Amino acid sequence: NYKTLFGGVFATFASEKIIKNEHVDYICRGEGEDAVIEMCRKLCGGERIDNIKNFTIKSNGSIFRNGLRPAVDINSVPIPNWDLFDKGSIYRPMQGKIWRALGLETQRGCPYTCTFCNSPSNNVIYKKEANRIFHRRKSIKRLKEELDFLVKKYNPDLIYFVVDTFLAMSNKEFEEFKEMYMDYKIPFWMNTRAETITESRASGLEEMNMLRMNIGIEHGNFEYRKKYLKRNVSDEVQIRAFEMVADKKYTSCANSIIGMPDETRDLIFDTIKFVRKLPKNIDATGAFIFAPYHGTPLRDLAIQKGYLNENEIASISNTSHSMLRMPTISQQEISGIARVFSFYVKFPESRWNDIKIAEQFNNEGDAMLKKLGEEFDQKYRLSKATALDLHD
Repeated sequence: NYKTLFGGVFATFASEKIIKNEHVDYICRGEGEDAVIEMCRKLCGGERIDNIKNFTIKSNGSIFRNGLRPAVDINSVPIPNWDLFDKGSIYRPMQGKIWRALGLETQRGCPYTCTFCNSPSNNVIYKKEANRIFHRRKSIKRLKEELDFLVKKYNPDLIYFVVDTFLAMSNKEFEEFKEMYMDYKIPFWMNTRAETITESRASGLEEMNMLRMNIGIEHGNFEYRKKYLKRNVSDEVQIRAFEMVADKKYTSCANSIIGMPDETRDLIFDTIKFVRKLPKNIDATGAFIFAPYHGTPLRDLAIQKGYLNENEIASISNTSHSMLRMPTISQQEISGIARVFSFYVKFPESRWNDIKIAEQFNNEGDAMLKKLGEEFDQKYRLSKATALDLHD
């Protein structure tokens, strides 16, 4: 008895799959702020809705697929109303503590072209269909308005910046943001890339009271990184970035991905060996398994090479294992390496034979995994008190 509307990233890049479902009536591709309001007003006014931009509409056996409207002005969208959700939903764990945490969007989209991420594809479709760029930044004035509102209403003790690459800004913009944020100095978390970090920014983030940041390495082999991921950043630049942040009070984490198209065991170990070169106090204790999300060039490559069926859908429920069926490495081997990735990074190479045993999903492997895990926790994992002391 109800109409159903789908939106979001999957809906944007797989609308033709979703609209075929008998329970789906409407799909919003791209941004929904203006599009959904227009639909509601037209429905209330009894007007036709099959021509609303951003929408794919199913009506009377026909499907109407409309193009995209220009990207919205993110300086004018409403400030999120967290009162709509359960009060407990704003509490999140990080580094051994529960924080009253709120998300804040400083920019939308990303200027980079990483092939494992569907954010760059927004730039492509918006340029093609709306003749506008998708990547935009909020003004400092607007960010201050949002922070004033959120601090007064919710008193957060952690901010997580909902941004693909937080430091994708000029030095002037960074200094303006820093000057504004020094009035708050609320601990925060963010994502960025190695080439966006400088000595000045590393120190500035500390002054602003940053708690933690994630820096994407993704792959340790430069040629693979450049050819497959479109990340033309040298090993030296990446290592230097981690060296610049290693002595700061905040925590820096190195992100890696394994199980990408055409990867081999040797290529995965190129990533492990690269991460081992980073300063010892960098949190680099795990790797994500590649998820072939819709809208990503690496998904298209995997389908082209026969590693993935075009109809398979990558969701949060199936990213704990590899979806790719490759001749270069098995799905089980990828899962095995993923569960001991942190051991390979932190333990000396003399222990690698034991770690390889722990890759196996059998009684012997599970027993070794437990043994190494207990040793890892004692030697390499920061205690709650130590982690909090570092921040304080």
